[in-house]
Amino acid sequence: MREIKEAEAWLESAKRLLAEEALGEERHTVAVAQAIHSIIRANDALTLKFLGKRAIRHDDAPKLFLDLVRENKIPSRYADARNSVLFPAVQTKSKADYKGEFFSRRDALNWIGKAEMFLKIAKACLME
Repeated sequence: MREIKEAEAWLESAKRLLAEEALGEERHTVAVAQAIHSIIRANDALTLKFLGKRAIRHDDAPKLFLDLVRENKIPSRYADARNSVLFPAVQTKSKADYKGEFFSRRDALNWIGKAEMFLKIAKACLME
């Protein structure tokens, strides 16, 4: 599925960028943005497969994920990912992409970990 491949590419890009120390601390903010793009694309994969649509605005992504859970399209054991990963990702995206907020290496590692977890969830749901 194209969306999963793109989510994987965003995540891999975030990891590689974080390793490029010569690029300075600014790379942390960009890595956060890339990890968040990975999360959003993984969510798109789920909503396209099970609901036949994707979020038009990033703010719609958590609602669509909730619809997936409510409609039993994905197992309820993944419901917490909405509040622990997807909702904070959408709230953080514009800070990383447009507002020039500083993110540390620790922040970048945290978002990369969240993206890995969400991608794993998406893949598991797509396989069930």
